[in-house]
Order: sequence, then structure tokens, then C-alpha cells
Amino acid sequence: MKERGITDGLTMNQLAERNAEHVTTIAALEARCAALSAKLSMINDLMEVAEQANKLAQEATETLVQERNALAAENETLKYQEPKLAAMMSCLDAFYADEDVPERAMMAAYNILRKSVGTPATDAFLAEMRTSARNEGINYAASRLAAAFNHGFLDKPVSEVLDVTRMILSAKEDLANDPLPADDGLSGEYAEKSIEEWAAQLRKGVAQ
Repeated sequence: MKERGITDGLTMNQLAERNAEHVTTIAALEARCAALSAKLSMINDLMEVAEQANKLAQEATETLVQERNALAAENETLKYQEPKLAAMMSCLDAFYADEDVPERAMMAAYNILRKSVGTPATDAFLAEMRTSARNEGINYAASRLAAAFNHGFLDKPVSEVLDVTRMILSAKEDLANDPLPADDGLSGEYAEKSIEEWAAQLRKGVAQ
């Protein structure tokens, strides 16, 4: 007995319809496969980002541990550190140069002795903390200016506010390698003095 094929008893139109259904099903499966592949790729990317973030966190933790250990070792050494001969001789020279005023002579000798003690780990840590604090202050000042303009408290052209805000933020790069306080003497005291002078000018103008 001859077996019936899948096309037996079907007209050409029915075969065409079935073929169209198969094509639609295959297209839907391909689209679903592509969507799943895209999700899988996204998951892989997220896993790579997470691994990288975890690696950076581990490196940061290791760096902090190393800095802490260096600080602890340096501070422990300071308890038993003996002054070097050259520093002692400089202290004696400073003392005898001003021995008529013993208190001042002792302070001069003490300052020489104190500066002769090296603390590179502590100095590096403090420099990093100062830089971080300075950058936070710069960011805060720029944000205050931007917020004041955006909320209508500054009646200035947007181009001027943009230039000043950029100038404030650029201070982070300008001061990156500068000591604290800055060599040019520009500090909070300069700004406070300027504010007092401007306020005095305004009061004088109102009085007139």
C-alpha cells in the first residue's frame, strides 16, 4: 500500500497557504532568535562591565590598603626616628646665631629639626586629600553659579555665565600641580577681601 505524502489531497492554493504559514513561523522564530541573541549580547556586555568594575574596586581597595600600611609604618618609624647629624648641626648653628633670645633660638632650631624628618607617605596622602577637597570646592562653586542662573537669580547673558562656569571648572586643571596655598596668593581670603571692597563700593553708591 502506497503511503500518502504531505501534499496528497491538497490543492495548489492550500499548499501555497501552508507554505506561507511556514514562512511566517520561520520569520517569527528568526526574529525571536535575534532578540534572544541581542539580550544575550547585552548580558555578556553587562557581565564584562561588572567584572571590570569589580576589578577596579579590588585595585582601589589594594591601593588603599597599601597606603594605609605605608602610613602606619611611617608613623611607627617617627616614634623612634633619631635626627641626622647634619640636621643637628644646623639646629646648633641656628640656636647659637640667636642665643641672645633663647625662646626664638629654640623655635628656629626646632623648625629645622622638624623639617629634616621626611614623611613621604603622609605628604602624598595629605596632598591627595587636599586635591580632592579643592576639586569638590571648585565643582560646588561652578554648580552654585549654574543653579543660580538656571533658576533666574542671575540677569546675565547665557554666554557670560557659560564662560565664567567653564573658567571655574578649568581651575581644577590649572591648579592640578600647584601647591597649597597657591603660589600666586589667590585664595579664599582674596575673594573675601574683594567682596568687602565691592560691598563698600555699592554702599557708597547708594549713599550718594
